[in-house]
Amino acid sequence: MSKVLITGANGFIGANIVRAALEKKYQVKAFVRKTSDLQSLKGLSIDFAYGDLRDTESVRKAMADCDYIIHAGAIYLFLPMWFWADPNKIKAMYEVNVWATDRILKVAKEQGIKKVVFTSSESAIGMPKNGSIGDEKLFPTKEEMPGHYKRSKYLGELIALKWDKKGLPTCTILPTTPVGPYDIKPTPTGRIIMDFMNGKMPGFVDSHMNIVSVKDVAMAHVLAIENGKRGERYIAGNKNLAFRDVLRLIADVAGKKTPSFSFPIILAKAFAFFDEFISCKIKHTDPKTPIESVAAAKYRVFDSTKAWKELKMPKTNVRIAIREQIDWFYENGYTKSK
Repeated sequence: MSKVLITGANGFIGANIVRAALEKKYQVKAFVRKTSDLQSLKGLSIDFAYGDLRDTESVRKAMADCDYIIHAGAIYLFLPMWFWADPNKIKAMYEVNVWATDRILKVAKEQGIKKVVFTSSESAIGMPKNGSIGDEKLFPTKEEMPGHYKRSKYLGELIALKWDKKGLPTCTILPTTPVGPYDIKPTPTGRIIMDFMNGKMPGFVDSHMNIVSVKDVAMAHVLAIENGKRGERYIAGNKNLAFRDVLRLIADVAGKKTPSFSFPIILAKAFAFFDEFISCKIKHTDPKTPIESVAAAKYRVFDSTKAWKELKMPKTNVRIAIREQIDWFYENGYTKSK
């Protein structure tokens, strides 16, 4: 039985990748920090390796008896504006998402790992200037990547593709906006659903996005071990929707009223600026609505045909994924109703 090392195994996508790998009969070794919250992996028949992605030797030791690596570990965080962002957090993001990836894949090649599947992001996809749907062919311009998270994921994917050219079989999965269970933090997307269910979303900024079941994203990673072609990129997405329609869908699934007020983008940015100022300069906490997250609210729609055809990625109805996330939040105390 082949063994796969999964970095970021306790994260939202990672915890679902672990389950998908077990479903496909792989032995799983989860690479996590000793201080990590392992609630999302409780009760699973897996091995653990402890360390930090920035500690190359701990990763080398973890991959010693593994055949494959799914590198899903990353810092996923929208940071405040540069003039009051914590420089240590910025530094850590690039160290983990970019430079640690370079060192890990170097060691993977030295260790004879058969294949690496790298978790990228839809942030690493460029949008056609004619307003059509994005696909794997385009890489983004700097203007399309507001903030350090998006830039770090883009640079991380370029490194993964570089190592494929150097002889380490590698392909990349680019998730769009995943929804579903085991969103412990929760992620920015999960927070939308959580806030909606808790009645804390009076309105919205109109934008467009692609949403997908996190279970499908996870299975795409596992299927890429066998079906993914070297050096190729695969958008793991499903349904393109306006944000107002995403909220209508959540409301319909939950049996609640849909917010009807659409904030102009300038008003949303002003609110985010005020939130950042109060949080960072007065409360010394992270803002709930960083300007970076508002700036990301754009026309981001994608074609996932390549992943469906080549990887055989599932295509679960997004209503099911939304229901699963709502139920998981309720069962784990994040919301008061479902």
